Amino acid sequence: MQHVKLLNRNTFAGLAATLVGNGIGRFAYIALMPVLIQSGWFSSEDASILGAATLIGYIFGAPASSFLQRYYSTGTLIRASLLLSSFSYLGCALKSAPFEWFLTLRTIAGISGAVLMVLAPPVITSLHPQEMKARISGVVFSGIGLGAMISGTIIPLLIYQSVESAWLGMGAIAFVATVLTWNAWSLEVKPNHCDKSPSTFNALSKNERISVSCVLLAYTFNAIGYLPHTLFWVDYLVRELKMSFASGGFYWAVFGIGAAIGPIVTGILGDKFGLKKALLAAFICKAVGVALPLLSTSEIALFASSLLVGMFTPGTVTLVSTYTLEIVGTQLHTKSWGAMTMAFAISQGIVGFVMAHYAPQLTSYNLLFMISASALILSVLCITFTSTKQQTLNTAQINS
Repeated sequence: MQHVKLLNRNTFAGLAATLVGNGIGRFAYIALMPVLIQSGWFSSEDASILGAATLIGYIFGAPASSFLQRYYSTGTLIRASLLLSSFSYLGCALKSAPFEWFLTLRTIAGISGAVLMVLAPPVITSLHPQEMKARISGVVFSGIGLGAMISGTIIPLLIYQSVESAWLGMGAIAFVATVLTWNAWSLEVKPNHCDKSPSTFNALSKNERISVSCVLLAYTFNAIGYLPHTLFWVDYLVRELKMSFASGGFYWAVFGIGAAIGPIVTGILGDKFGLKKALLAAFICKAVGVALPLLSTSEIALFASSLLVGMFTPGTVTLVSTYTLEIVGTQLHTKSWGAMTMAFAISQGIVGFVMAHYAPQLTSYNLLFMISASALILSVLCITFTSTKQQTLNTAQINS
């Protein structure tokens, strides 16, 4: 069997795509949010709306990727999205710009982030052996956590210079990652004519259609489950728990460290113990992490919450993408993953917007933690109804 390194030119390009599109494009704003409010850039309501704007943009980005693929190559769309994500931060350094300018740029960040999430992972996964699929996905999706970790450590340092420095710093990191991986996206994936996987959803068995529907539903609830930590976590720590901004940045960096290693850990577990078991464990651990602030706000509890939710936010993405591939096969993976991303985007967009609207009126974020932990329990229930016994049998027959 050919030995393939987990970190190679292609997986690094995939990692950079999720880092720019989501790690920085989406998550760096969480670390910035409380200082934007405290420094007078935005009111609490406007800052929350800007956070929700990224989620709304994500809704449009998922179907846009499928539509634009009719006219442009995958590599071209990924390159354009990398540039737009970088500009969405660089452009926000204009403090004198009207609120609509920031609203537009945060929406663009959401659109380009969704395009990168839909297109880049399936491309990179398809270039590697089937038996490595979960670990390869893990490396690619670890870019999300790496971006969150970078923002959590660098933004508190840049803030001491100015808020503009933080915007420019995040944009510069995204742009450097874009330049470093630009040539990697010249590749064009050729269809594998030897691939015997179904090419239409009607060709799937009843069991496979039920399973992929349950995975989609679980991923939809998962979008609600991660919202408090990825919209309000630093704001909760700094303004509700009265911690320093440096402490808020520290816990966000812990979230980022967890998110950087989470996809790799879940990828290894998925390949070793099976994707269904790994996904059930991931959703349970994530639910515990989200619920922890309801039980305790001690340093240990907050550290564990940051780490668990950090690990299993991109970790569940890795497993859902790979589990979907296992259920539907290579030919339907991009289309199915696009549908999953769309469902995720709509769920997080609608619920995130409602949370952002009502959060400033709440005396505590605890209600949001309760709602999100409950949603993750529903994700666990959905996965229990999935099955890939048919694929397991087919694999066993092939191996024998």
